[in-house]
This record gives sequence, structure tokens and C-alpha cells, in this order.
Amino acid sequence: MSEPEADLLDQLGGTDGLRRVVDEMYFRVLADPELTHFFEGVPIEKLARMQTEFIASITSGDIEYTGADLTRVHAGRGITRAHFSAFCGHLADALEASKVSSNAIHQVLGKLAMYSDKVTGSANVDG
Repeated sequence: MSEPEADLLDQLGGTDGLRRVVDEMYFRVLADPELTHFFEGVPIEKLARMQTEFIASITSGDIEYTGADLTRVHAGRGITRAHFSAFCGHLADALEASKVSSNAIHQVLGKLAMYSDKVTGSANVDG
């Protein structure tokens, strides 16, 4: 029998490794002229802590997200699917720069995609 695959959070380097990835992601996001305005006046240190906790919670069954409701926090901010996609792209680049496997990156992005409606405020309806 083959050895079981490591917990997804472990594949990201645990919470410490994930925090470094999130810090790198926000460095990229804040340099992106399409995204930076969403973060004006936002305490990035606190946001990075909450983002780390959120991603940890969706990649491990042992961690609970204690932050604000995603729909409420993002409501009325004008975040589109293109913005969400760009944000996820920066996360993917930060994960890749941290030598996370492409399989683990795809798993994380798949889990995040389930929250796009909460962030963008739009329903995913195909008619």
C-alpha cells in the first residue's frame, strides 16, 4: 500500500509556511494596480492573520476560521470575478514561489473557488 498523502495544510508548510505564503501574496496583491485600491486603509497585518486562518481552515479539518462573515465583509466593495481571479493568481504564484506542489496549489484554488460568490456577491448561475 502507498503512504497516505499529507494533510493539505502540511503540504503548504503548516501554519508558519502558510503565513509566509500569505505575506508574499499580499506583497504581490498590493503591487497590482487592479487590486491595491481594495486594501486602502485596511490593516494588512490583521488581514494577513485572518487570511492565513481562513486558508488554514479550508485546508485542514483541525482549524476553525473565526473571522467575519465573508459575504458581509466583501459586500458593496465592487469586487468582480476578474478581481477574485487575479487575487487567486497571486496566491498561486506565492505558493509556487514557496515550492508547493502543483497538485496542492490546484487543491487550494479549488477550495477557494467555492467562496467566490461570497467575495464577489454574485451568484454562479448558468441560466
